[in-house]
Amino acid sequence: MKKVSIIIGALVICLLAGGFAGAKLAGRNKKSLIEKVADAVEEKSTIDVRTIEEILQPAGDLVTQRYYYTDIDTFENYKELLGAKLPLTTDKVVFTYSGVISAGIVLSRVEFEVDNEAKKIIIKLPQAFILSHEIDEDGFTAYEVKNSIFTETKIHEYSALMGSLKKRKEGELLKNEDFMNSTVEEAKKVIASFLHSATVTADYTIEFQ
Repeated sequence: MKKVSIIIGALVICLLAGGFAGAKLAGRNKKSLIEKVADAVEEKSTIDVRTIEEILQPAGDLVTQRYYYTDIDTFENYKELLGAKLPLTTDKVVFTYSGVISAGIVLSRVEFEVDNEAKKIIIKLPQAFILSHEIDEDGFTAYEVKNSIFTETKIHEYSALMGSLKKRKEGELLKNEDFMNSTVEEAKKVIASFLHSATVTADYTIEFQ
């Protein structure tokens, strides 16, 4: 009977020890799971450059300014002899024309740096440039037309004229510091608006360089 009591006592101790070890192991597994969840939450609370690119993706090519203009010019086509105009050989048109120039930056050229610890996004913008330029053909109006019987102006000469007009207007605009600086400032506003509207970047400080 004493032997039986000793055996039962040993079994109880083994069961208690096993239960304690099991509980301890379960606690360890539970802690490991909590740590995994914490790690996942931490990963979701940080951002990287790819995250920013996804937020700004709807902006596409960032057109921030449009410049509308109407101008007057003169087109002449004539024959020359020894550097002088020959009489009765001049085709001449005085005309007005209108157009719109779009200026801005391309987002694929923007550089981002993320400091998750300081919750800061550092953005380096490229120079603004002309993205598109369209002349309104319906806005082309001729006020004075003089045709010479000795000079025939070809259609490709008018096409070349349109090309030179566009280049000249774009050159003038690129030299306009107020307009180009304003274009960059508008780009900053648009980018900041996108990032402040997104939940993951709403509390990040944005610094432009």
